[in-house]
Amino acid sequence: MSRERNGSPWWAKLIIVVVVIGLLGGAAELALRLLIPGVIAGAVRTQLHLTDDHPVAVDLGGSALLSAFRGGVGDVTVDVPDAPLVEGIQADASLHADLVPFNPTSGEISDGTVELRLDKKQLGPVIETLTQGVAQSGEVKNGELVVGRSLEAFGQQVKFSARLGVQAVDGAVKIEPLGLSAAGFDLSADQLAQATGTLLDPVLKPQTVCIADQLPAGVKLTDIALSSTGVVTLRADLAPGVLSDEKQRAMGTCK
Repeated sequence: MSRERNGSPWWAKLIIVVVVIGLLGGAAELALRLLIPGVIAGAVRTQLHLTDDHPVAVDLGGSALLSAFRGGVGDVTVDVPDAPLVEGIQADASLHADLVPFNPTSGEISDGTVELRLDKKQLGPVIETLTQGVAQSGEVKNGELVVGRSLEAFGQQVKFSARLGVQAVDGAVKIEPLGLSAAGFDLSADQLAQATGTLLDPVLKPQTVCIADQLPAGVKLTDIALSSTGVVTLRADLAPGVLSDEKQRAMGTCK
């Protein structure tokens, strides 16, 4: 077998080069995994106006180095407990993207999604929005949303409750009445409407509620899940330019 003049075979040098490159790549990967989560967590706290000690967990899947060659951070998952949404409402938030550019203000994210989990304490303001202020209380039972309100009917104050099915349709919320009761008696929608007039129309009739004006234009609701534990989970897709385009970050509108 031929050897080079210094006595080392060519393939040995090749192996050394490969090993060195591998070590450098591993070091770069480690450096990125140590640095990037802190940078992202800091940016999240700044954007959401969180305190410096507010928990923000950042997980990087796949190779951080390969994603860096693509110009960003890949397979990113960010979890923020008790994230403030709108006034009076907090949720456990989880955001995922296949790729986030190093400079989000000038690039686009890839396949971005967000998930918000609302516990029982946070349902009141959400239900009020969905029922246009008609319902005063609400809870999740058997995969349905049960809302309630006290009002004057039949000449006296009566507590009514309505079972509603809710689902996301084209970014809006579709509400389907499933059952009604007042003062402990099951009533038809017509019977209850005769006693209360049009006040309860938002829970007596099927309808679709636009919530686009409650969300940034670059966020589109895709799913509503009602769990047996009483938690409501909202899922939405993020537009590629939601971080870089002011129009996508501005609140949407209902047509």
